[in-house]
Amino acid sequence: MSDAETTLLPSPAGKTRSRLGSLSMVLLALLSAFALGALIIWITSGSFQTVVDAYGGLIDGALFKQRGLSESLIATTPYILTSLAVALGFKAGLFNIGVEGQFYIGALVGVWVGYSFTGLPAIVHLPLALICAALGGAIWAGIPGYLKAKTGAHEVITTIMANYIAFRLTEYLVNNPMKDAHSIIPRTPSIADSAELWRFWEIPQRLQDPLNALGAGLVIGFIAFLVVRWVLGWRGIRQRLAGTSTRRWVMIGSGVVTGLFVFLVVPMLTQAWWPFTDTKDRLNIGLVLAVGAAVFTWWLLYRTTNGFELRTVGANPAAARYSGVNVTRNIVLAMGLSGALAALAGAVEILGLEHSLPVFFSSGYGFDGIAIALVARMDPFGILAAAFLFGGMRNGADLMELRSGVSKHIISLVQALVLLFVAAPAMIRWVYRMKEEPRAEEEAPLTRGWGG
Repeated sequence: MSDAETTLLPSPAGKTRSRLGSLSMVLLALLSAFALGALIIWITSGSFQTVVDAYGGLIDGALFKQRGLSESLIATTPYILTSLAVALGFKAGLFNIGVEGQFYIGALVGVWVGYSFTGLPAIVHLPLALICAALGGAIWAGIPGYLKAKTGAHEVITTIMANYIAFRLTEYLVNNPMKDAHSIIPRTPSIADSAELWRFWEIPQRLQDPLNALGAGLVIGFIAFLVVRWVLGWRGIRQRLAGTSTRRWVMIGSGVVTGLFVFLVVPMLTQAWWPFTDTKDRLNIGLVLAVGAAVFTWWLLYRTTNGFELRTVGANPAAARYSGVNVTRNIVLAMGLSGALAALAGAVEILGLEHSLPVFFSSGYGFDGIAIALVARMDPFGILAAAFLFGGMRNGADLMELRSGVSKHIISLVQALVLLFVAAPAMIRWVYRMKEEPRAEEEAPLTRGWGG
């Protein structure tokens, strides 16, 4: 690690204090938002029992009703990806408010690849649909990034305009050239079975196909290779395995053995026992993809040179340019990666749940992702928890309304209060008489000035 990069990193003790301080602020913001929401319900209903029924229904709906936790995780999946898209842009000093439009583009490209290519095995078709969707989102978001870098056009304005173009483009295509001729309602044809994201309950059946088992073995074997590579990078283990060739063979061997085990043994094991048996459960491997994207984003931002350059550009573009960093390339790269993550969310929604794209495809996941990223303080792992919180509230709101009579839209109010308190930490410090901790690391500003 270079001296310049070292100077931007806080000490371990300072980093721990900063994380604990941020966590306490977020928890107090959540507590305050739910307390204020309870007060509003109490005042408007005139009964404290309504508050108990409302929050009890919210918790039961999110976690304990039949398939409640599963549906909360389903809502969490696109939240994770759209929030990561927002956070990655923020780290580079960019406000990508076009996540919703990129979500649509990912859904559009994903469904087109899903129904247009027939006869392909799942080991080819599913990755192809996901990759094409991500590329579509990257190109769509890369255009505002290029305009920002070359002309100074503010990304907020250009991405808002790109949103409306994406909405109307999707509406036109689904109503006209991509419309299913055999459907009464305007929608695209259904995707091929080989392009569907596997639901957890059907994994044993899917793995009976040798090509599917081979694909699963390759993916999990590669993940095992990466995990072992990371573990071997620890100082103590690296010293014990001093030889580079030894470490290389351990990594390769671990990946190969794990991949062969998944290919040869796991299909038989899943036939003997599998925890997911509810055939109406919609939870699919998109959740695994979203968690993997969070790990990848963290690794990219904090363990790679490209990530360091992105954060440097976000912190101070002038200093980054003076030190030799290609600011134009990094702005376009940040917007492209952000768009790819948002588009993956749209593809996961189509390939894992809908299996076709209806004309009235309104999600709100992109705009909610902005709030979730702010609540999580742009931390990729914090986004996992914040996305689950918002996904649980989204899923539990219906049962809350059914049990208490309180409108489910009160959840939007609570979410707004959470965002308000997180974005205004001085208010929380004043209410709870907290002292402001010294900042361990200067953060990138959330937005730039016009043409900056």
